[in-house]
Amino acid sequence: MRRLPQLLRLVLVGLAFAMAKAEGAESRIELTETERDWIRDHPVVRFGYDPGWGPFSYRDGQGGFAGIDADFLKLIGQRLGLKFEPVHSRSWPEAYEGGRSGVVDFLVSTAEESGRERDFIFTRAYNSFPMVFVTRPDSPAVMSIAQLRGKRMAIVEGYVAAVVLAREHPDIDRLTVKSMEDAFLAVAAGRADVAATNIANANYIIKSLGLSNLKIAGVAPYLFDLRYAVRKDQPVLRDLLDKGVVSLSAKDRQDIVGPWVGVDYVRIVRWDHVMIWVAGGALVAGAFIGIMVWHNRSLRSELAERAHVQRELEATKRRLEELNEEKSGLMHMAAHDLRNPLSSLMLNIEILAERTPPADREPLERMMVLAHQMIHMIRNLLDVQALEDGRRRLRIEPLDVTAEVETVLAAMQTQAARKRIMLTTEFARTAPQALADRSALHQVLNNLISNAVKYSPFDRVVTIEVEPGMGGKLVLRVRDQGPGITREEMPRLFQKYACLSARPTGGEQSSGLGLAIVKQLVTTMGGTVRCESTAGEGAVFIVELPAVAAGGTGSVTEAI
Repeated sequence: MRRLPQLLRLVLVGLAFAMAKAEGAESRIELTETERDWIRDHPVVRFGYDPGWGPFSYRDGQGGFAGIDADFLKLIGQRLGLKFEPVHSRSWPEAYEGGRSGVVDFLVSTAEESGRERDFIFTRAYNSFPMVFVTRPDSPAVMSIAQLRGKRMAIVEGYVAAVVLAREHPDIDRLTVKSMEDAFLAVAAGRADVAATNIANANYIIKSLGLSNLKIAGVAPYLFDLRYAVRKDQPVLRDLLDKGVVSLSAKDRQDIVGPWVGVDYVRIVRWDHVMIWVAGGALVAGAFIGIMVWHNRSLRSELAERAHVQRELEATKRRLEELNEEKSGLMHMAAHDLRNPLSSLMLNIEILAERTPPADREPLERMMVLAHQMIHMIRNLLDVQALEDGRRRLRIEPLDVTAEVETVLAAMQTQAARKRIMLTTEFARTAPQALADRSALHQVLNNLISNAVKYSPFDRVVTIEVEPGMGGKLVLRVRDQGPGITREEMPRLFQKYACLSARPTGGEQSSGLGLAIVKQLVTTMGGTVRCESTAGEGAVFIVELPAVAAGGTGSVTEAI
């Protein structure tokens, strides 16, 4: 609930209703992958409500949830693909406690207040109503809260209006009741002089109880901002509800609220106020017309400028596409032209090594290592280019991952032996086959194991684990004892040409492409890859691939 000057509040309410018919296009709600996963994992979202808070929330004749909030949740649920289920309670304190204890996921029609922020996180306001004072017909109109000094006000335990008025106006005598209906009945019976609530709730209770001896006697300088109060352990739900609230246009709100709200005000004519409103309205109208004229002229100029910029952008885009094609061609040609002489160089080094005594072969071995590194770098460049261009096609078939790991480890023994690194395996006896491309899987394993060896100090252990995972997955882990990865660098780990603080421990080179290729290949095979690490304690790269179902043989498919 927020406080505004009364004139500004009335102008805002008037403008909102005036604009309601001009809007109403249903907004498309775009969800993140995290939000879609959350909706899939939560087929039913439970909420609590105040059963005595008509017309916002109440129980109808069949005992079901009804009111303005039911209509809002129906529209938001349709747009988000969420199913909302009410949890009934006997009072607002009981509903509030259900939210605190985790019985429900969120509460509806909840005003944000500092005391409640300890228990919930709040969405944006999806509706706002001014707070009004309700008195008996023989009471004077309430022009300010100062007139209530010495009066007895009926307040409901746990309502924000009661908390705010008690805090800001302690000189008002208070009668605590259990519900707003009890508060109105207390005023009608003379046990209290005034009750305060929002204008829609006041009108609903007066009409539903047939209290002909009550009237709305004044407007308080407060607005009720109605929000959804979400459990603190459900931030994704808060974000989803926020997106639903943002999608509501003024027309959506008017279509929902309009049928429920019809207010009978006390007939008080204050000509000084009328003149202020008329003058203010004329001023606002004049300013609006002037702004529209200026805006239209500016818009024409801006549209002409945008058309010019658009043409330049299209020309630039075409040029960039041409340059990208030239770059791809040059990279492909350069890589192939480099690979051929390097292959010849490696062949000559091998011939020289065979003719050289073992004691004198160390320089040749270093040359061979450098040549292998260059070949590996060229292969990575070509692989990245092929993946980005969509020229590489994968053949997905059932594979025994443990056998493929053994094959790759056999080829990696020489590289590991140079640093006295032991390559060990831990295979689960029940590990299923994976659906993957053999060449791509070899490349993923080679890059991950090569990285583990490259960044591990001498005399350490690199472990490769294979086991069944959750949800029909096969899990592959490559665990090293290297320097690890800091939390700050983790988001850049799988980016191309990423340069992190860790360095190879045996003078090896790194192109910064290996993990980017791993990410693209694993994703294309329908899997996921991530890293868990603590700086100084090594790293674990975890690959999850689709597994062949028990008793199934799988099938061969192609993926780009």
